[in-house]
Amino acid sequence: MRGHWLTSIVLRTDLEPSEAVVVLRSESAGVTLRLAGIVHTRTDIGSPDGDFVDQVVVRELPVDGPWPVEAHHLLHHHNNRSVLHWLTITGPSEVEIVAEKFSVGQVVSDRRSPST
Repeated sequence: MRGHWLTSIVLRTDLEPSEAVVVLRSESAGVTLRLAGIVHTRTDIGSPDGDFVDQVVVRELPVDGPWPVEAHHLLHHHNNRSVLHWLTITGPSEVEIVAEKFSVGQVVSDRRSPST
């Protein structure tokens, strides 16, 4: 996801299941990361106008079997019901979200073509 900017994070705890929507944009395209059934969030947002993204990683944390060593700080969120999805975004801002469901969608550009 290099070349993208973290432009928004919306966390909805009033929904059942709870939901987080993260929008990343580049000059030509954008992507929406949607997580549902949130069990953990941590954000350290540096700029309210968005930050450049160095890396986006989504890993599955299995129901059975070992979790990666770098996820051991999340073990107390293990629900024993489902695979969990662990999203981390690094750059000047840092985001960490753990949820039961994860999906990716495309953001439709809101840029208008120059008139001829």
